[in-house]
Amino acid sequence: MKKLFVASLLLLLSGCALLPHKVEVLQWPVDIPSLQGEGDLDVAWRKERFSGPFVIKMTYPDLLDLEVFGPFGQTLLYVKKEGDRFLLASGEEQTSDEALFEKRYGFSTRELMDDLAMRGQRRETAEGQVVERGRYRVLYGQDRHGRRKICWEGREGSICLSFNEVGFAGS
Repeated sequence: MKKLFVASLLLLLSGCALLPHKVEVLQWPVDIPSLQGEGDLDVAWRKERFSGPFVIKMTYPDLLDLEVFGPFGQTLLYVKKEGDRFLLASGEEQTSDEALFEKRYGFSTRELMDDLAMRGQRRETAEGQVVERGRYRVLYGQDRHGRRKICWEGREGSICLSFNEVGFAGS
């Protein structure tokens, strides 16, 4: 009888471990004049495929500083926009031509900053809040681990930032 009780208890506990855990839905701020964060970036956009940890700092509309790292800590992508100054570095390439960023990713650095600052008309969906742009949409939601996530989705593919840590100022 004691063995049956212990077996039943173990079966019950193991069943509880398999139940899906409800993740609390994180609310995004209404307005984001400034953000700082770090997390994981996944890019499947046009012919580019890469992922890696990132750090970002954005003060709307004057400053954008984004760095994505490879598996050994090397910089895969670096984007800096400060006033009229711009730098895009990827591998051995470096350019100050913002038009190359737009050609490569399908949106300008200004549009990227607008999206990070959540500018534009938002609507609620089952996936999260969405801002529709002409050539793409921006989804503000969370990943399956409950981390805040911003994804740019379009015919070209997707680019997603999943934040391990993110801070907002002025929201």
